[in-house]
Amino acid sequence: MDHQIILLPKEHYWDWVRACREYVLAYGPNLTSEPDMAGRYQAPGQVITFPAAAGAYAQARDLSAWFEQHSPGVRLDPIDVPAPPALEAEFAERLAAHDRYGQKRRPFYLAWPTDYPVVTQRFGANPQIYRRFGMPAHEGLDLRALTNTNIYACFDGLVYEVHTHPKDHAYGIHVRILHRDGYRTVYAHLARALVAKGDEVREGQVIGKADSTGASAGAHLHLTLKRDGATARGETNYPKDVIDPTPFMVWPENRLRKTAKTAVAWAAEECLLGVCGRAGGPMLPADLEAVRTARLEAILLPMSEPESTVRELRAIHPGMLIAVTLQADHSDGPVTAAQFVTQVLPQARRWAGNGVLHFQVQPHPNLQSEGWGRSWAGGTEFGAWFQTVLAGLHEALPGCALGFPGLSPGEGVPGQRAQAEEFLQSAGEAAQSADWIGVNCYWAGAQGASGPDGIGLVERYRREFPTALLMVTEFGALAGTGSPQERARQILDFHRAARGVPQLGAIFGYVLSTRDGYPGDAWRPEGEDGREFMQVIGSR
Repeated sequence: MDHQIILLPKEHYWDWVRACREYVLAYGPNLTSEPDMAGRYQAPGQVITFPAAAGAYAQARDLSAWFEQHSPGVRLDPIDVPAPPALEAEFAERLAAHDRYGQKRRPFYLAWPTDYPVVTQRFGANPQIYRRFGMPAHEGLDLRALTNTNIYACFDGLVYEVHTHPKDHAYGIHVRILHRDGYRTVYAHLARALVAKGDEVREGQVIGKADSTGASAGAHLHLTLKRDGATARGETNYPKDVIDPTPFMVWPENRLRKTAKTAVAWAAEECLLGVCGRAGGPMLPADLEAVRTARLEAILLPMSEPESTVRELRAIHPGMLIAVTLQADHSDGPVTAAQFVTQVLPQARRWAGNGVLHFQVQPHPNLQSEGWGRSWAGGTEFGAWFQTVLAGLHEALPGCALGFPGLSPGEGVPGQRAQAEEFLQSAGEAAQSADWIGVNCYWAGAQGASGPDGIGLVERYRREFPTALLMVTEFGALAGTGSPQERARQILDFHRAARGVPQLGAIFGYVLSTRDGYPGDAWRPEGEDGREFMQVIGSR
């Protein structure tokens, strides 16, 4: 779904609004007369559509340039119309053509070539870096693409070059396609090409898999656009006929290949407040009373929890979401995917027989204690392992919803933990194949739950996986925050923020109670009923 907002002139505002009526009913964008608000709305993932009428906005004569300065990176959809009737006619044409932004009416355009509608480096950025390579600035668009995800042809054409060596060219493995009217596209930093020189390709055809080969610091797609003779004709100040692809790009409306799974039985926009169950043993009567007092809506249990707990939880809340973590012991040696399925399947079947169909598969896989360096060497190997497990469990338990696990957040620790973001990048294709994706959020410092490691981390996952169902499989403060009221307030702050996050189905605080005695982590510290703490949460 696009986060689109239509910016309209203040003068004759309601005439402009009436001109948008049918278009708004079809696509549901928001409306505003304030450029500042348009620039902040869902930034930087929004599309700002606006009539580029002369003198219509007090901020600037050239509103596109103003946004480039004040809201860099947002996508703009300026419409060159002088008055509301012309805007109404333009929107009518778009509606008739099912072309939300009107770009496919052009003789040449660039369909979005990845599954991620995010620009990570714009054309013309960072001149201080690219001048050393003989370019005025960045000579293309960098688009988000995880390792081994699909790369698509932007337009019909002929493959005229495929470079297959990953290290002897700045673009690494790359594909070049010749299109109509002398336009050429280059798709760089691939893991592998899936076409050959001389192939005819169609718009939207998979031509390669993404990676970080060549002069690249992380997996993405670099897209370059050229037009024969552009440099000689003075159409560009770039050498080698390089031109800006930005005006040709078609935002990927309805082109995402993955959709959120339908196995969930609730609306993802109504994020459920939950907690991880008791660590180190089965839940106690005091834990069940805490669930009741806090009016919890979801719970994540270990697979060893007795079946009686499910009956007691459903007596408290018949509609409660109950999820279970499937986990193997990797301390005695590597556990293959097939061995994992064999080990956990009896427990998974037991849970499925009790109506539980949501499972997290092997939490914290970037920790040595959970398999890193033992059962897999890194994210790529875990991704392959996870997909094999996924296939085995889906075959044995059709209808179950299997989650890619939450990672232990933070930087790498030699011999103990792989860096979380790097691990996720390498395992990204496997995460996309899951029914849902887990996120672990732990925060510290003044920003608390609203900071980059709280709800900010959820937003980063949303940008990486824009169509996936997410669940926060663990969250909490890294250090004690003082009184029970303060800890409860942070939990409520996190939940309030989570309620408004599209794609987020449930959040599970870590942890309800623990046999091992970590009172800073437990919602119900050992030897206490935690009633005051739970009542604050239950008062939401």
